[in-house]
Amino acid sequence: MTGKDILEPATLAGLGVVAVWLYVCHPRLRPRTLTRAMIHVAVSFLLFAALPYTVDFWIGALPKPFSVIAFVALVMLPVLGYVVFSWLALMAKLHDLADSKPSGGHPVPDAG
Repeated sequence: MTGKDILEPATLAGLGVVAVWLYVCHPRLRPRTLTRAMIHVAVSFLLFAALPYTVDFWIGALPKPFSVIAFVALVMLPVLGYVVFSWLALMAKLHDLADSKPSGGHPVPDAG
């Protein structure tokens, strides 16, 4: 396995570690409801889909070797990190909902 073969999985694993760290250490960043978690996933997908359209701007705005580094560090990695974080938050919210006790409804009389 060469260095090029390991770059993509290592990048995604690193982004996953950062996403878990953000989720655990900064609970205020977590979406409070399932709807908000789904909105965050949708927004992250839209930002990810817009990445190819922003490449021309970054390549034209900065000198050649710096533009690629700036695009990757300032745009691509944060967007991919947001995708991973939003999915983590959605999965955690779904897990919390599946783990909860039912509430509301009519009271059940004691069988005593």
